[in-house]
Formats: sequence, C-alpha cells, structure tokens
Amino acid sequence: MPTTLEFYWDLASLDEGKRIEAAAQLISALCKFQAEMPATTSVATTEEELNRICAGDVAYGIKRLIKGLASPRDGARQGYSIALSELLARVPCISVKLVLDLLWRSTEATKQMKGQEQRDMRFGRIFGLMALVQSGIITRAGTTAVEMRKIVMELAAIGAKKSYLREISYVTLTSLVPMLGKFAFRDELITMFVAVALDKGAIETPDELLLAMRLRRAYPGYDWYSALPQWQGRHMLGAKNVGRLGSVLCEQSVDHPGLFSTWHPQLHRVWDEIFDLYFNRARADEVANAMPMEFELLWERVVENGLFAPGASQFRRYWGFLLLERLLPHLSEDTVPSMMTPNIVRAMSDNISVKGKSALAKVGMRTAERLSEVCESNTKVGLAVLTHLLNQKNTIQPVDAAKTNLRSMMANRIVAKLDSEAIVGYVTYLQQLFAAPRRVRSKSGVADAQTAVNVSDKSIEKQRAWAVDQMIRVARFGQLPITDELTGSVLRFVAAHAAFTVTGDTKKCSVVELRDAPVPELSAATRDYCALALVNLVGELNRHVSEPN
Repeated sequence: MPTTLEFYWDLASLDEGKRIEAAAQLISALCKFQAEMPATTSVATTEEELNRICAGDVAYGIKRLIKGLASPRDGARQGYSIALSELLARVPCISVKLVLDLLWRSTEATKQMKGQEQRDMRFGRIFGLMALVQSGIITRAGTTAVEMRKIVMELAAIGAKKSYLREISYVTLTSLVPMLGKFAFRDELITMFVAVALDKGAIETPDELLLAMRLRRAYPGYDWYSALPQWQGRHMLGAKNVGRLGSVLCEQSVDHPGLFSTWHPQLHRVWDEIFDLYFNRARADEVANAMPMEFELLWERVVENGLFAPGASQFRRYWGFLLLERLLPHLSEDTVPSMMTPNIVRAMSDNISVKGKSALAKVGMRTAERLSEVCESNTKVGLAVLTHLLNQKNTIQPVDAAKTNLRSMMANRIVAKLDSEAIVGYVTYLQQLFAAPRRVRSKSGVADAQTAVNVSDKSIEKQRAWAVDQMIRVARFGQLPITDELTGSVLRFVAAHAAFTVTGDTKKCSVVELRDAPVPELSAATRDYCALALVNLVGELNRHVSEPN
C-alpha cells in the first residue's frame, strides 16, 4: 500500500498555505522513494513501464494526481496541479506521451455525464495540460510533433468551445512559445500554432493577439507576412492595423458577437504586453526596429474612441478606467493632452457620482483619487489636467456640489494645492512650448533617443494650439489664484503672435513676447488660431467685468 496517502487530503484544502505545505511534503517523500530505485535511463511511455521503472508510491502518485484534477472538491485542482507539475519536473523517467494518455483517460467528458460533471472534466484537462507545460518535460528528448499537436489542438478546442475557458487555454498556449525553439521541427510547430490556435491568421480576440505578439517577438525570422496576411507592417501594433486592433482590444465583433458573450472585470493580459512594449526601456531597440504605432494613436483609437466612446457600455468604461489607472505612473505634462481627452473627461463627470455604489463608480472614484495624488505632487501635471477637466464651458463647482461630482471634486483638490508661483511657471512652460514645439517624439511612452522620430507639421501646429488653449483657460478661470499681471502676459503673448510675423534677430525686439522667435516659424493657420483665441478671451473677460458682484 502507498505510504503517502496522508498528504493527498490537504492538497484539496481551501487554505493555500496548507496546499503548498502538503505538496512540498508529498514531493519530498516521493523523490526519496524514487532515489532508492535502481538508476535507469529508460523513460516510461506506458502505464506498465511506469509501474516497472518508478517506485510504487511514485507510480501511484502520478495516477492519483492526474485523476484528482477533475475533482470539484474545494481547492483540489489547484493543489493537485501544483504537486503534479513539481513531481513531473523532479522525476526524469516520465514521458509526455504517458501523461497525455493518463490525462485523456481520466478527464474524458461523455454525453452520459451531467453538465457539471462535463465541466469538471474540462477543468481537469486544462489544469493537467497547465501542469504538463509548467513542469518543462515537454522539452525532454522524445517529445514528438504529434504530441505537441495534440496539446495545442485540445487547448484551442476547449477555448473555442467555452468562452469562460478561453483565456486560461491561451495563457497555457502562450507559455509554450519559449519552448518551441528547442525543437528541430520548430517552424512546423509555429505553422501549426498559426493554423490551429490563430485560426490561420484571422485574429479576433485579445487571447489570440497576445499569442501572436509573443510568437512574433520570439521568432522574428519566421515568414509572418505570409502567416498573418491580414496584419500589415513589422509589428502587430503597426499603424495600419489600428482599426483591427480597436475591435480586438475593445472585445467587440460584428461578424462573431458570440466571441465576447461573457464579461470579465479585470484587464486582459495582452495589456501587460502592450504597456511593457511602450514603457520598458529595455525594449527600446525592439520599438525602433519593429516600428509600432505611437502610443498616443493607440490610446486615441482604443480608449478614447472605443472604451469611452459615446454610448459605450458601463463594462467597457470600467476597463477604460483601469487602463487610465495603469497609465498614471507614466503621466507627465507632455502626455496629459493625449490622456485627458474629451470622452474620458466626460466620463469623469456625466456618468459617475462620488457617492455611487456601482462597480463603475467605485473604479472611477479610485482612478480619480490616484490621478489627484499625481496632480498634487506635480503642479505642471495638475494644471494641465485641471484645464482639461474644466473646459471653456465649465467652471469649478462650489464645494457642496463637488461632493457628488467627480470632476469638480478633482478640480477643487488640484486648485487647493496651487499658488501664483506655480501658475506663472506653468504659463511660462506653455509659452516656451509654443515658441519651440517638440520637433521629435518617442514612438514609445519612454523618452529615448533610439525611438525618436521627427514629428509632422500638423503635430507642431497641434502642440501650439494646445499651448494657446491652455493659456487661455488658465487666464479665464476666476477661481485660480492668478494676478492681473499674469492675465496681461497671456493677452500680450497671444496678441503678439496673432498680429506679427517674426523674422531675423529678435533679441532686441521692443515687444518682449517676440524676443524668443518661434522655431519653426508660425503658419498662417496658427496665427489665425491665436487671433480667434484672443477675441474669445477678451470677450470672456469683458463679460466678467460687466457682471454685477
């Protein structure tokens, strides 16, 4: 009789600590039994060979752990899969073929079973395949293309049949990617992955997108242009793929709506890969070579015009707030214009109440709280965010009203941290940006010379228009601690650049605001924009003066 029975019971405990302790004790005991067996280079491929080569307790343990994966009891699947993975990694005489045969026999779902029993069998098979992959025995000599195909086809089939199992199936497939390079028939395996798991390149879900991105990153020498003909460019996140990416990342499909019949409250793992690509300095060379789209373009298409689009469901807006929260560590005054876009700002006020009890209200409030903390610690970011929160048609609400309005609550917190010196510094920054817009920008979210590219004339005009808008908004917000001198500085600056064309040496120019000549020169469109902004600001100030106290 096996002498390790006492350890199996705690493997199913709901207490994670107990499960791990039981698994550690079981593996330790089984390894000792196996070490007492005669040394052999043979590998068990059948159950008979397993009983002959391995110690009795080890043979029993392999079969018991595999059979227990389908148990619905407490934490059995987690505990048994951890123990199985570790045991397979420690005992070198177990083949992939043997594990697959035992797993298929123990987790076969038949039509005679009830629905819950079939579900347990599917979960058991998934956890068994996860343990097999995590153990690393797939890369042992003797693993065949047939066995690999069996694993991939089963994982893809389970993910396609049950949407609630799709992500875990593709996480397991993705964890196989680094192992493919260890096979002599690597390209054959990649082709099979594309045909089976990526539906011949018709990538429609975030799970498939993540798998494709990992495959292309790991094996750039493969002919991906032929394998994925619907995806253009050197990278899956190339600018030409932005429309397709919008549908995939927003999890919506006109042709196959059933793909997204279930909703999950957490962000998909593909976003980890995307943020790592754009914000991990170690991948700067990859960004420079693969040339993905600028992060701002991806954010605009997927977040601003996708997750926060007018009419978007509360579930998509929930994901949008999670992404906004994820972006906050990388926030600077330069990235605020791309982040605080109209639809996002609208979502912070029109649909979310500070006192709201819904999941959307709670995640929105948490994101606003963290954004406010960033703004309080960096006055330039705070002012940039403030001027977006309060557009030309809004003012800061009274304190009582701000208790229920998320946008007003944030605005009042930011204003409370501002003083005249901070505001003057911000206006000076805007005037410098207007005079000398960024001529290069990083394609990633990390400023790096390796990924710098020249910006277009349109981008330069956009930067200058944004700087003018910001100055105008600061000057017209009566609630800010601004002086008449600062308001006059803004008026003179905008008026000067609306009226005059600057040429030659301007260091001794009598108009102080023109001493720093704009580089490149202002376009006619930019001067017209300044003129229009000036008229609007003067009109606004006149109305304030004429209003009774």
